[in-house]
Amino acid sequence: MAEAANSPGTLPGDAELLTALERAVDEVFTSMICTFESLAEHSHARAATSGGARSTFDREAVVEFRGAISGQVVFRCTADGAHDIARGLLMLDDDTTLAVDEINDALKECANMVTGHMKTRVLDPLGRYDLSVPFMKDVGSEVPGPACGALVYRLQQGWVSVELWRRDASSSAA
Repeated sequence: MAEAANSPGTLPGDAELLTALERAVDEVFTSMICTFESLAEHSHARAATSGGARSTFDREAVVEFRGAISGQVVFRCTADGAHDIARGLLMLDDDTTLAVDEINDALKECANMVTGHMKTRVLDPLGRYDLSVPFMKDVGSEVPGPACGALVYRLQQGWVSVELWRRDASSSAA
């Protein structure tokens, strides 16, 4: 059952992709992370992640998607936000201490679940799409293409920005 409001062969625009991303985040966070509050809807990624506590991101998990539309879903988290996501996914209490590798694995898995949801519900009905293996990268190390937007969430103790970046056809051939 596709959530895209497009006729077959019509590629979704940025707003439709962000709506699909928001639905994916809501579904994954509702089932895995108990406390979250959306702070910015469908905003430009740079604007959404500038200023205040939200600008101090410590971790970045990425999943790339390739097909007629190519790009990345990027999770940028504060240290506390990364712990919130990891504890939620691993069903641990707030006092549990986690190793960096456990936190990174949980962030990659969360990014993978959200991107997979978007792929299955919106992209796959339009053709073949492939996802990369989730990976960690240095925060803000490169701009992968034009920003479609960002969704910013306050978690129990931290922040996460879930961003959608589009990659031009010429740059997605890698």
